Amino acid sequence: MRIFKTTVFLFSIILLSCAGNSPEIFNVKDFGAVGDGLTMDTKAINKAIKKCSKKGGQVVFPPGIYLSGSIHFKSNITLLLEKGATILGAANDINAYDLPEPNQWDEYQDFGHSHFRNALMWGENLENITITGEGTINGGGISRSDPDPGGGDKAISLKLCNKVSITGITIENGGHFAILANGCNEMTIKNVMIDSPRDGIDLMACSNVL
Repeated sequence: MRIFKTTVFLFSIILLSCAGNSPEIFNVKDFGAVGDGLTMDTKAINKAIKKCSKKGGQVVFPPGIYLSGSIHFKSNITLLLEKGATILGAANDINAYDLPEPNQWDEYQDFGHSHFRNALMWGENLENITITGEGTINGGGISRSDPDPGGGDKAISLKLCNKVSITGITIENGGHFAILANGCNEMTIKNVMIDSPRDGIDLMACSNVL
């Protein structure tokens, strides 16, 4: 009996230890996302990401279609798209996307490569960002060319970010750029399916990319 009690006690410690290592979960539906493909879920998604960034953890998208404009990445987050979950870009004529940021050098580069915020999902000067799962990012209404103000032309846009991982997901209808990254370091893109009419992955001045 002593051996049995000791075994149970040690097993309990192991379980508690594993539970303590589990990431905190932030389900976007708990923040008001509907996931019906008709309701704009932008605010709910960004609210979940902001809360997750303060504590660290996973922003989870359960099965559903999450219609959205610009989603703002934050540091120290994991976006987990479960199987059957799709983030769908809103129409390009309803001002759902952030305006392109000022860039004093854009006269030396085409517009699409010079601006990063007019995107379905974007982040700048961040670290520890993971996008993973078996779900899909569908650009939906984003443009294949330079958009009008309030429209987007990129599915995932990252600038000056460190330690980025994009794995497992599918990207459809990526607009002009499915993934656009500028000045990023320690970036991994693995087992990602991209089905898009224009650019798949554009890397500019990035380092340590796999």
